[in-house]
Amino acid sequence: MKNVLISGGSSGIGLELSRHFAKNGYRLLWVAKPAAELDAAKKIIEAEISGVVIETLAKDLTQPEACQEVFDWVKKNDHSLDVLVNNAGFGTYGFCNEVPVKQELNMIELNVVSLYKMTRLFLPEMLEKDAGTVINISSTSSLQPIPRMNTYASTKAFVRHFTLGIQEELRIKNSKVKALTVIPAAINDTPFQQKAKMHKVRTFKGLATTTAKEVADDIWKGFSNGKTLIITGWKMRALQRIRFLMPKWLQDYIIRKETEITS
Repeated sequence: MKNVLISGGSSGIGLELSRHFAKNGYRLLWVAKPAAELDAAKKIIEAEISGVVIETLAKDLTQPEACQEVFDWVKKNDHSLDVLVNNAGFGTYGFCNEVPVKQELNMIELNVVSLYKMTRLFLPEMLEKDAGTVINISSTSSLQPIPRMNTYASTKAFVRHFTLGIQEELRIKNSKVKALTVIPAAINDTPFQQKAKMHKVRTFKGLATTTAKEVADDIWKGFSNGKTLIITGWKMRALQRIRFLMPKWLQDYIIRKETEITS
């Protein structure tokens, strides 16, 4: 049985993507912070998909030793990863000097440092087998500076740059291992907005929004076809085709408006 490890697998994109992997015979290894959420999501998937195998680990990936503990947990259970999905993350909203420093440092720890650590821990075995895929979830906010979401967008810019760079290194090595960079549009149906206090931000109600299911469907299609970069959500893909035709002042104006709070 093939194994996929999904951080944040019990909600949002992670949960929707888990359905695809489970239906295709993968064992699901979930790592997420709330144990109760893990248990509830496991029951949902088990009720939907006969014979699915799900193993869970409640772990706060912002803690310094957490990623090593995840790696040790996988090895203790004698699993070899076929796919690693670094999906766990959260955002902050507000001008950089106004958001609590501790909150943003925790975000950097989860969105950047833990993703880096997890990739570094599991990539060597994939290289040794010359097989496997690392899927890292970035964001369309990574494509340009985003006022009021500056630090969050910067973390996602790291994810995009880092993952694209790994894929280029894999090409140089002539490796069959893949690094897939996922760039989702703003998702309007997950707990992300509430947790980040972004639920009234205009971009989550805009024309280019997507859903967790659409993102997961796009990821599965891209993964199945061996892609290494995908922008999820057909509306966002269409928007990106015309974005570079706009003058920079217009792009900046639209972004400023999109990050405003609506009534």
